[in-house]
Amino acid sequence: MANKRLFTNLFKQKKLRISHPRLMIYQELSTAQGPLSPQELYQCLQKKRKKIGLTSVYRSLDLFESLGIVFKIPNGLPNVKYKICELENHHHHIICKKCGHVAETNLCDISKWSREVLESTGYQVTDHQLNFYGFCQACKP
Repeated sequence: MANKRLFTNLFKQKKLRISHPRLMIYQELSTAQGPLSPQELYQCLQKKRKKIGLTSVYRSLDLFESLGIVFKIPNGLPNVKYKICELENHHHHIICKKCGHVAETNLCDISKWSREVLESTGYQVTDHQLNFYGFCQACKP
């Protein structure tokens, strides 16, 4: 979703305010060379003399994640990183365990799994999250 028009349309559709700090954060993440931690994002904005608080960065990232605009990369450390989602629709991520590179894929046919979950638990699956981990081409052992 690295497209300002899609970003603004999503906010209008959800009846959310597009504040200047939210737009700055989105634009900075959209142009970043790779995933950024909230602190790195804050520092990038400060270097560009953008007036924004670290709390606003965290709140915006939480909102963006809930809207599917960004992907929160769990790296086992307390300092997670965020990446703009390039695919608009439902998709999954694969994360390199060595360098942290994130790729997106829209391959998602879990209909068989959904049936098995229903049969074994009685739960009707309405949504899911699935991340893959492995080694990218450059980091293959």
